[in-house]
Amino acid sequence: MITQRYKTTMSSLLPLKPTPETASDRELEPRLVGFEDESAEQILSAVTSTTARRILNQLYHEPTTASDIATELDSSVQNVSYHLNRLQGADLVEVIETWYSEQGREMDVYAPSNSALVLFAGAERTAPSLTTALRRVFGAVGLVGVISGIVHTRWSVLTPSSSLRGAEPPVQQPDPTMWETLVTFGTGPGGFVLGIGVFLILFLFMAWYWQTYRPARSRTQSM
Repeated sequence: MITQRYKTTMSSLLPLKPTPETASDRELEPRLVGFEDESAEQILSAVTSTTARRILNQLYHEPTTASDIATELDSSVQNVSYHLNRLQGADLVEVIETWYSEQGREMDVYAPSNSALVLFAGAERTAPSLTTALRRVFGAVGLVGVISGIVHTRWSVLTPSSSLRGAEPPVQQPDPTMWETLVTFGTGPGGFVLGIGVFLILFLFMAWYWQTYRPARSRTQSM
């Protein structure tokens, strides 16, 4: 009598079935797997059985225990546990928490390890390419350089020389050195256009790198 009362008291203190978090609540990422990936064979082997696919579909609908899945699919707990182990081995499902039965027995709660599973063939991942981005950066810098050169040339033609403004006849000036040419260009409108253009290009590249490339690269490496 005392033992039975103790079991009843303990079972009432244990959390029975709290509402588990769904894939959207856990903010999971989709998993893209190409047919030529190393993990593709293990995944395909794990979902070959109709029962395994029904289990996986049930878990995407609602995380639950092996016994509840067995009841829902009208199967045995042993059969469901077998397929759950294979799905775990393929990194398709995982244990997210533990429930307790009325008898105080622990029961693992299974849920998908990703928000969606996509198997594909004949297409590359749409991951951004750093090489392509750098090629575009250099192309943009070259275009800005050409524009700044045109601006500098036009400014030089439109700006009258000091000799033309004076009353004395023009005096032939020696050819400027390379340093003098660079200083003149850098302090003029052409240098201003080049500096602003390069700054904007580098700013946009760094923003793309941190906000697009690095997150996409991390997702690709984790697949």
